[in-house]
Amino acid sequence: MAARSHLRSGATLLSANLADMLFPFARNVALSHTLPTDQYGLAISLSVVAAFAELATDIGLQYSAVRGHGDTDPDEVYGTLHAVALLRAGLIALGLLAAAPLVVWSLDAGHALWAFLALALVPLIRAFQNLGVKELTRSYEFGPDAATVIGAQLAWTLVAVGIALVVRDYRCMLAGILGGAIVSVVVSQVMARRPWRLAWNREVAREAERFGRPLIPNGMANAFSIMGDRLLVGSALGVQALALYNNAMGIALIPRGQLIKFLTSVYLPAFVTRTPAEAARARLHDQWAVWLSLAAFAYGLALLAVGRPMIGFVFGPAYTPSLALMSAIAVDVSIKTLLAFPVPPCLAAGQTRFVLWGSIAGAGVVLIAAATIPLHRSLAGFVGGLAAGESLVLVGIVWRTLGWHGFSPRLAWFLVLFPVGALLALAALAPQAAGLPFQHWFGLCVAYGLAGLVVYAVALRLSGLSPADLVRMRAPADRTVPAGEPAGAA
Repeated sequence: MAARSHLRSGATLLSANLADMLFPFARNVALSHTLPTDQYGLAISLSVVAAFAELATDIGLQYSAVRGHGDTDPDEVYGTLHAVALLRAGLIALGLLAAAPLVVWSLDAGHALWAFLALALVPLIRAFQNLGVKELTRSYEFGPDAATVIGAQLAWTLVAVGIALVVRDYRCMLAGILGGAIVSVVVSQVMARRPWRLAWNREVAREAERFGRPLIPNGMANAFSIMGDRLLVGSALGVQALALYNNAMGIALIPRGQLIKFLTSVYLPAFVTRTPAEAARARLHDQWAVWLSLAAFAYGLALLAVGRPMIGFVFGPAYTPSLALMSAIAVDVSIKTLLAFPVPPCLAAGQTRFVLWGSIAGAGVVLIAAATIPLHRSLAGFVGGLAAGESLVLVGIVWRTLGWHGFSPRLAWFLVLFPVGALLALAALAPQAAGLPFQHWFGLCVAYGLAGLVVYAVALRLSGLSPADLVRMRAPADRTVPAGEPAGAA
């Protein structure tokens, strides 16, 4: 019964993550067919600047809302978190106002200065979201949070596309962003059970600051990793290569980001709410690693199987990536997925500095891969360099995490190394299969995936995990694993 309830909650959460992925994709496709090219570029620039500002200043208030604050009065806790959100929003707004002239200068779009200045309203509006919807996820009530996400994305899309049909310029995106922010506030206020209020508790604020401070450079590093590669590719290989890279890597990374967000949202409450006794006997760490590994393998395999024709269909034949580029992207995205290996247990234990250093290392890999471009002058070489560097970062992250948290080491190393090795082997086979009809190549990938699942099943059987264990957040008392992570490991 409990497992069925968790599955229903997971389905609700999945719907929100799908909305967070599909609405932006549909919005961009619609706008690309509605707006002139220069106006579409400005519209995308507005959304990128708004997203960069949020990501680069993320202090994890959503995680603080899930974690709570011990025995402190919940009204005081969430009132304080709301106050911190308002302070953060004020700083973001000031940063956007200061950056707007530089952004429009770099885009040679001085006439749009007012729109980039108006973006400062967005964080100020979002600061009034009720964090009570995040609190409910502690008990696997994902409905209110999902409604907030879906409502915001739906409003953003309808407003932006509707106005684009009338004005045919970049202003539609600003209106959509503002509309989505307003709707997210209204829905969160309606759905939360705890009224929105302001309070101030020094200890709660200090804990939120201590937890979130390392996440700011983490967000900056993530922002650079996500957007900096576009700038480096464009400067080194030209705008045509940038257009191809942006479409191919973008369509590959958007679903991956939502997949990681979904899995993290499911498992973070489980790691947070465990009792010491449960931490000693539940196979929660191994369970998380299994799902992450399966996601990395299945997603990379799907990109190899259908990535090229899908990208060509969506963006046009001119944007169809080469087989070498698609293979490199599939392997790289699989590695990027596995880099989330330490995230839920580390966030639950407050080990945000470790998450930070992983993000900084990822940003460094982007710079190193870009430095190799003069040697090969190809997008496939650049992405291959990313994959090679990120694989080294992955090994270091896993090795360190195993020393802190209750994973089964042999199983963990298999779950990390197998999907990468299996995808590399299939990518090496791809050039020999290039002449096959699509349906034959697709069938080969399906057969390869089924064989991979058999390998997973054998490995899990040998480790003592059954399929039922993969959907059980609490394990039977007779299942034992090493003790959990030490406090203050970060």
